[in-house]
Amino acid sequence: MKKVSLRLLSIFFILGILLTGCKKEERSIEFSDKSLEQSPEKRKIMQEYLKENYSSIDLEDESEFKYLAIMDSDIEGKEIFFTAELHGTKANEQLNTKLLKYFKEKSDFKYYLCELSYSDTYFINKYLDTGDIKILEEIYKPLKGTFAWNKDGYNHWKKLYEYNSTLPKESRIEVIGVDIEHQPINAYRFLVDVLPDKEAPKEIKAVIDKIKSTFNDLDKFDETFAQCSKELQKDIENKEDIYKEYFGEKFTSFNLVNLNVLNQIEAYKHKDDHVDWDNTRDKMIYENFQTLQKELPRGKYYGQWGLNHTFQSKEKDKMWFAAYLNSDDSIFKDKLLTVIYNYDNCERMGKSGDSGYTTNELHVVYPQIKETNDLLEGNLNIYKLTGKDSPFSETPMYYTYNGEELEANMLDFFQYIVCVRDSKATEPLNDEYN
Repeated sequence: MKKVSLRLLSIFFILGILLTGCKKEERSIEFSDKSLEQSPEKRKIMQEYLKENYSSIDLEDESEFKYLAIMDSDIEGKEIFFTAELHGTKANEQLNTKLLKYFKEKSDFKYYLCELSYSDTYFINKYLDTGDIKILEEIYKPLKGTFAWNKDGYNHWKKLYEYNSTLPKESRIEVIGVDIEHQPINAYRFLVDVLPDKEAPKEIKAVIDKIKSTFNDLDKFDETFAQCSKELQKDIENKEDIYKEYFGEKFTSFNLVNLNVLNQIEAYKHKDDHVDWDNTRDKMIYENFQTLQKELPRGKYYGQWGLNHTFQSKEKDKMWFAAYLNSDDSIFKDKLLTVIYNYDNCERMGKSGDSGYTTNELHVVYPQIKETNDLLEGNLNIYKLTGKDSPFSETPMYYTYNGEELEANMLDFFQYIVCVRDSKATEPLNDEYN
């Protein structure tokens, strides 16, 4: 089992893309020693505060929320609720299901805002509407060999189907994906699936027919899809009115998915520079959200993302998705609530170079949380950072890549921390999808 030092902050904060299966290099950083040089008096104040502002989460009953009541006072006035994970650990899905149901009951959010592409969530919504498991299986097939090929993520959608079925039709959750199209084959599956039954107008028929032939020729797909998407995008720009009339209300999503095939190509050009990669991708994610949000009926949002995407402030030279949402020109400014996860003595699923899987140790926990959590019982403790006289309003945030303390404080980035202890890794999904 590979080990990561307790005092290292894994770069998985920003690189984990669970369903999309994005492949990125693993890095890690060390916390600033300043975090451990506080005076005994300040450390005591921190410990006393955390002891008075925490609760142990019980996962036995997914519909029992008394252990999460610590968050009730912070929900009013919020419209986007984020939870934030490091991918590959079994507790993630358990917490996601629990907190999804909690926020649904407390806020009646409408949209499950996911770190997924629009094409993926289109088919997930079809599965949620029909219960046809073959739909889910098809979009998972391209993920084999990626971090996304895991049992907990796959079974999460089956649980959501069951839960959604218990809700009144008007209150059922709709899944919204705003990420780039990491799996172009799923994007093309979408482009073909939404084609109208009627024949395409002669002005665009050749391009539409090429979409079909590109998707059907899987042997050459990887060589041809990029050029096909470029031609399609150019044709849409030149003949937008014809496409809008042909696709009707599906035009926005059709155009968005193809655009994000091209966004994927552009973003991956920056994959070797973490600043360019993160800034490029998260800006695209925010722009996708803006496009969809303008057309969706009004509603609140919940989503569990890779951790840094949920940071509500700019992190030195990184502008994250949630930071855009919380910016001065956003209608959601001051309307976000973020719960991040820390991990103490946990395991995570890793990937070997031969498309196989490994199990790695995972120790990623802020020093202040670790010191207090060691004094308490429970493997899932949630800490409220927004309580009266909170020392976290003066506790510096750490920069993910080198551990240095920033001028901004932790409350500028998130409001709650769940400390996960002794969680096992998720397991690779097998070919039988069970």
